[in-house]
Amino acid sequence: MRLLVSPAVAEMGIDVCMALVRGAGVSNKSNPLEKRKKAVVAELQPQVEGLLDHPVLREYRRLQQEAGLVDSLPPAQHLLTLAGRNGRLPNINTVVDSYNLVSVQTLLSIGAHDTAHITGEAVRFVVTDGSERYTPLGETAPIPVSPGEYAAMDTEKILCRMDVKQCAETRITKETPGFIVYVQGNRETEYSYLQKALTDVCELIKETCGGTYKIIEREIL
Repeated sequence: MRLLVSPAVAEMGIDVCMALVRGAGVSNKSNPLEKRKKAVVAELQPQVEGLLDHPVLREYRRLQQEAGLVDSLPPAQHLLTLAGRNGRLPNINTVVDSYNLVSVQTLLSIGAHDTAHITGEAVRFVVTDGSERYTPLGETAPIPVSPGEYAAMDTEKILCRMDVKQCAETRITKETPGFIVYVQGNRETEYSYLQKALTDVCELIKETCGGTYKIIEREIL
């Protein structure tokens, strides 16, 4: 599996690092992970208002607004808002909960995709032209995509749009045999910061779910 970043995406200030995970056992919930989530939320709650104006989140919002996604929030901002309002982070499954935990700690956008449903041998970060096929998580049919957005894609479809919402086909489930996980930053993040966050995610998944991981070096096309 390769990670390819187009020059147009790189010029937007977007950078990505990725790992391939194999042999992890995905389950609904992990008690040790739930305890860690609770401790992190307790630490973050008094800081939520200030963190919402953090430069990293402001830059994600700027990118979304320039693309016309005015009603969307960066994933880390959404998680922070939930933590501040409800005093907890959502429970999806042990892989998603692991990367959500690192996302709320680092303010970075993080995603994972089932490799069994990725077509081709590469994940590409490109600027859309409006012709791409995209079926968001929770939908059963494709929806239109505007030109000028950035997206993670395989050879036939969008995997994640503006790193806000992933496609339905590659969601992580208990039957997922292997997956890629990536961390996406912006002009307010150093590449070393992304690398550290990716390692943290992979180590947490390994601790919680087992399995092994391999870092995939990104290539600028």
